[in-house]
Amino acid sequence: MEQLNYFLFLAINASGQASDTAVVAARFAAQWLVFLPPAVIAGLWIWGAPPGRGALIATSIGLLVGLGINQIIGELWSHPRPFMVGIGRTLVEHAPETSFPSDHATFVWSLSLGLIATRYWRIWGWSFVMAGLLVAWARIYLGLHFPFDMAGSFVVSLVAAGIARGLQPGVDRRLLPVVEALYEFLLRRLHLPATIFPRPFV
Repeated sequence: MEQLNYFLFLAINASGQASDTAVVAARFAAQWLVFLPPAVIAGLWIWGAPPGRGALIATSIGLLVGLGINQIIGELWSHPRPFMVGIGRTLVEHAPETSFPSDHATFVWSLSLGLIATRYWRIWGWSFVMAGLLVAWARIYLGLHFPFDMAGSFVVSLVAAGIARGLQPGVDRRLLPVVEALYEFLLRRLHLPATIFPRPFV
């Protein structure tokens, strides 16, 4: 299996003839594209339909669980990154730490699959799946991860999405009213204008 992992990595990793445009695009995807889903989710919370807020909370909880699973896996089984075993080209500096699974890919895919599983924001969820694929490709292309790291992230994200789906009814009934009340309190305390931050639950 490790030989297959290496073979797939070398097929995706940037070659010595990689164009500057491809490298710049990969660096953007690897380091900055990950911020797009949480920014959109914040926008959906503020300006989206209020009935979908429970799905956003449940998805966020699933994300935290997914990242927690990553940490547990990393503690139980340490897998070196490509540059730690002297394979391929590395075009971005990174600390020599365990690579499996990828936190970046888990972050994006847990949010995307969570939105799909909770059903209210499916279109955004599918869009983020594509963003996750770009992040996964970029981090392999730049020499930071192996393909199996991304496969592991996808499996963890499926678990996170299942948790989000299972929690959603309870979140809608119990947690959402509390979070909305806290959100409204903060809006009032900070004197944020209702024209920009609507209060649909008042």
